[in-house]
Formats: sequence, C-alpha cells, structure tokens
Amino acid sequence: MRIEVTDDAAEFRRRAGGFLARDPLRHTVIATAVDNVLSGVADESALWASVHSDGLVLGAAMQSGAHNVFLGEVPDPVIAELATEFAERRPDARGVEGAPGVALVFAERWRALSGRAFRVDFSTRLYRLGTLRIPAVPGILRAATESDLDLCVRWQRDMQREVGVGMSATGIRARIEAGRWWLWEDGGRPVAMAVHSGPSYGWARIGSVFTPPESRGHGYASALTAAVSKRLRAKGSDVCLFADVENPTSNKIYRAIGFEPVRTLVDYEFEPTIA
Repeated sequence: MRIEVTDDAAEFRRRAGGFLARDPLRHTVIATAVDNVLSGVADESALWASVHSDGLVLGAAMQSGAHNVFLGEVPDPVIAELATEFAERRPDARGVEGAPGVALVFAERWRALSGRAFRVDFSTRLYRLGTLRIPAVPGILRAATESDLDLCVRWQRDMQREVGVGMSATGIRARIEAGRWWLWEDGGRPVAMAVHSGPSYGWARIGSVFTPPESRGHGYASALTAAVSKRLRAKGSDVCLFADVENPTSNKIYRAIGFEPVRTLVDYEFEPTIA
C-alpha cells in the first residue's frame, strides 16, 4: 500500500472521490471539506491523503486550518505511516479525530515521532436522520442574511467558548451567501442558529446548532434542527449531524426528532508544541 498526499482539493477528489462515494456517511467530514474548498465556502488551507493498493483507494484522511487531523476509513497496516506523513507536513497539528482504535494508533505514533503526549479531549456521535418528528415549538425558520452577520459571528464565538467549535467571520459570511445559515425566530427575535453543508454524495450535514443561554429551555434548537432537516430532505438529501457524547441535552433532542446513532469518534488532543 502507498499513501498519496496533496494540498489540491480537486486532485484529491479525482483520486479518492469514488472511495468517498462508496460510504459517504462515514466520510461526510472529508467529503464536505472538499466541497467547501472547491465551492469557495472554506477559507482554510488543507492537506489531503489517500491510501492506494493495486489500483484501488482503501483509505482517506485530511487536516485543514487549525482543525485536527481527521481520519476516515484507514487500513490498520498504514496508520503509523499516515501519522508520519502528517507529522512531517503538519507538525503543529493539535490532535487527531477518528474511530477509537485507529485514532489511538495514530496518536501513539505521533507521540513517538514528536515526543508530544496526548489525551482524550472529547468523543462525538454521528447521527443519521430516520423518521423525522417535528416538535410543536413556537417560532419560524428563516435564512440568515448579511444583516445577521454580526449576530451569527457573536453567537459562533460564544459557542466556541462553550464547546470549542469555531468558524471565521469569512466562513460564516460565505455560508450565509450560499443560503446555508439558518435562524429560528420567536416573536420576531432570533433565538437559535444552525448551518448545514451542501449535499455531498447525497448527504447534507447540520452543524453549529446553538441557542444563547437566555433563550434555552424552550425547544428552539429542536425545532430549528427539525425544520432545516425537513428542507434538506425535501430537496433530496439524506441528513446527518454530530453530537458531543458527553452532552445529554443535544443527544436527547436529536433522538427525539428522529436522528439515529451510527458510530462514535474519539478526539485526541496533542500536547502543545514548545516554542
């Protein structure tokens, strides 16, 4: 087996697009990241890796911006070599995310190469939408506009402080312009936000679901997620999302509106590089 690495998203899609399409739900993060770069929505540099053997693609991984290395399906025999490739090209990577066993082997190899210790940061659960159930919650769904940019940026920063998930103002603006950023309004006042990816190999993923503290406890996030899911499904997309395993509220509301668990991923954080 050999590993091919590129910083060209179009070249990576040419090499690995067929592989991603065979299990697009499992590879939703990688497939979406490729689409975001090629559509101009993303404003971050990225590194893409694919695993090849006898003319077939057997694995894929990526790292973009300040995000962790993300591992898709990767054959066990090349995990350590893959870690070496990323360590050489992205030595300041903050961590790795993937299936528990695969991510652990990668992190152990990274520690051996760099001397940087690692720890479990968090785990996420991937969900797919089954039978959608719309909750009875007051309010309406509307698309965010340019006039909502400051609000969305502020809420995204608040969300980042709470859960560590961030996005630049440029990235938010691009998604608003693409019609992917949504607000839930009650009484004419925005009370929750969410964003979704463009469909990639038939799947769209919802993320950045956030309700500010003063508006929590009314079911707004449930209603917003359900309404966005309904729109995406009506346009022909299957729908998925991630939830922090340790957040009982998000897991409960997603299950309540029809999302079904698929698999769990673990995120290992590397010890910071000493300057």
